[in-house]
Amino acid sequence: MRFLLLTAAATAATAAYVPGKAFDRFITIWLENQDFDKVDKNSRIADLSKEGILLTEYYGLTHPSQPNYIASVGGDYFGLDHDSFVQIPENVSTLVDLFDTQDISWKGYFEGLPGPGFMGEGSTAFDGSGWDYVRKHNPFISYDSVSKNGTRLANLQSFRDFESDVKANTLPQYAHMSPDMLNDGHNTTLEYAANWTQSFITPLLANEQFMDKTLVLLTYDESATYPLPNRIISLLLGGAVPTELKGTNDSTLYTHYSILSTLENNWGLPNLGRYDVGANVFDVVANKTGYVNHAPEDIASVNNSLSYAGFLNLDPKLYKPIPAPNLQLIGAGGKGVHETVKANWKTASGDMTPYDGSGHLHDGGDGTADPNAPVYKAQGPAASVTSTPSSTSSARRRRRVRSRERVG
Repeated sequence: MRFLLLTAAATAATAAYVPGKAFDRFITIWLENQDFDKVDKNSRIADLSKEGILLTEYYGLTHPSQPNYIASVGGDYFGLDHDSFVQIPENVSTLVDLFDTQDISWKGYFEGLPGPGFMGEGSTAFDGSGWDYVRKHNPFISYDSVSKNGTRLANLQSFRDFESDVKANTLPQYAHMSPDMLNDGHNTTLEYAANWTQSFITPLLANEQFMDKTLVLLTYDESATYPLPNRIISLLLGGAVPTELKGTNDSTLYTHYSILSTLENNWGLPNLGRYDVGANVFDVVANKTGYVNHAPEDIASVNNSLSYAGFLNLDPKLYKPIPAPNLQLIGAGGKGVHETVKANWKTASGDMTPYDGSGHLHDGGDGTADPNAPVYKAQGPAASVTSTPSSTSSARRRRRVRSRERVG
């Protein structure tokens, strides 16, 4: 698909945007399965990093791919440890519900999607050699609150729709973008995906009207080597990045939950009552809003290679019901839990919950012990935290672990 047309000047916007504190539009583009150290050496990614901020301490949440996507819009991956078909009940809310409180427009764009709202496992590549679009790289489709709502389902569209929306200047204020299995690097190589990424993003960066007040997050879903800590390359690009910060590094600790907390902070949104609360806000945004980030106390011991127990875990011994959200949390948007979440879970207001708003990271341990498993507590407000330096690379490097390459 040719995207050079995207450099054309955009026409006047046809819909009013809800102004944000640091950006008016957020686009996140996801690539697949690469370690930080390898991507950091790639010349094409290095060229892109000169145009934005390199997030040097950004971590995936677990392996394999699908739970990372699901968590980025729902605030938890519910123990998911596989890429197979799953459904998450309608009483579990997502980012979409938060957007609805302010009529913030959103879409998901998926390369190779056969048609809007397609719910199949995937679509065959043009040469018949394998998958093109895959359901597991679609963060919305597994949530019944999206897939059983025709209006929301219609917002899951293709890259062709993205191209049309750019040309017509009708892009939504939030967009998740998943390239196909070739361009995201899953079925190809780091260099192949980096070449596609540069060719896709560079014309957009040159379109000043398109990039105005836009923040772009380019990230990977997960690392490729474990049991090394799940550290991945992520870049912040776009017109919302101040000129003086282009070509700089940010060593604040982030995970995919930071997408949720950043969006909540920027637009003053309510929260989901899950791991979105306590996740650090991207510093370029926090600096404008006055939000104070902090480093979780447990980061040096967290690996994020194995999934913790939950209702989507394939191991029957690791089954747990869907946890109740903590209905007393205040999120990065300065507001409480979304009213729909409260209504759906009001009978569980006295249940124990793993969501305490601390920002602590949880995983399934090393297969033998799981010291970072979620801890269930009584629901209540988050404890106050003290802002501390959040760079953890030194502590990480002191940990000597044997590693193996993973494929998938």
